[in-house]
Amino acid sequence: MDYSNVEKSPVLLKEENRQFAMDPGRQMRGYAKMEKDDDKGLIVVIVDNVKFFPKGEYVYKLIFAGTKNEKRQYHMVGNISLSAYGKGEGSFRVNSHDLDGHGMALWDFSTAIIAAVSTVNPKESLHPVLKGNFSISPEKGKKIQATAKDYSPFYNKFVLDSCVSIAKMQKDFVDIFPFKKDFTEAQWKKITDCTILPMISPGSKEAMTEYGHFIFGWNDSYYFIGIPGRFLQKEQPDKGTSGFVYWQPIAGMEDREDDTALPIEERRKNTYGYWIAAINRYNGRIEEVLT
Repeated sequence: MDYSNVEKSPVLLKEENRQFAMDPGRQMRGYAKMEKDDDKGLIVVIVDNVKFFPKGEYVYKLIFAGTKNEKRQYHMVGNISLSAYGKGEGSFRVNSHDLDGHGMALWDFSTAIIAAVSTVNPKESLHPVLKGNFSISPEKGKKIQATAKDYSPFYNKFVLDSCVSIAKMQKDFVDIFPFKKDFTEAQWKKITDCTILPMISPGSKEAMTEYGHFIFGWNDSYYFIGIPGRFLQKEQPDKGTSGFVYWQPIAGMEDREDDTALPIEERRKNTYGYWIAAINRYNGRIEEVLT
């Protein structure tokens, strides 16, 4: 980044919800600094007197809100790390011209929100804790290329609404602990009514018919859908093109999967697990998350 051309935009974050104050006798405070130079951007956030939850019941996230083409848009920038003393910070490098991967630039947003997100109740709404307004201008003389109308948010919302509906019925389903080592760190339910599977994978039907169920899980950032099957391409829903790109063996089969005394194909044919897709809890997009 050429710091001689950097545009800096400081943002004061004001208290929105005293419920999340570490010390109820003091106001919560926050500060965000946004810097951009051409397509490079840096966002730094600092917060103070924000309630720390030692058991992780809530986590804090930075969210941007804005309006483009008369439509309200949101983007979850990332997590805020919080100390036991209520002080927190976050630092995020972004592409100023395409902040969310779908054409929303940094200057298309006008509000920064620090929100508390429940990790134990997927039905609970986000809680705005701190909020501040900002204004960032596009680069002078730079022509912003118009893009074709994108209808995919409708389908993202449909998928997200389907996941929320399942989450609301969670008491009707059986708890399951399918994995010994689980990269998702999710809570899981076993669902035998395959008709309520969110419509994201035509290739899941055959596996669900054979095994008679799927699993549904969640953590603070994602909903997860697990389709039973072995680590074989023919049993991977849609060969991974619909988002089922993760596979985990069921608990008790880890040793069989790692048994190098057996040929790889034999191990895969005799080791059962689940193919997993991750759905962003905020925008409904099916994403590949880092493990």
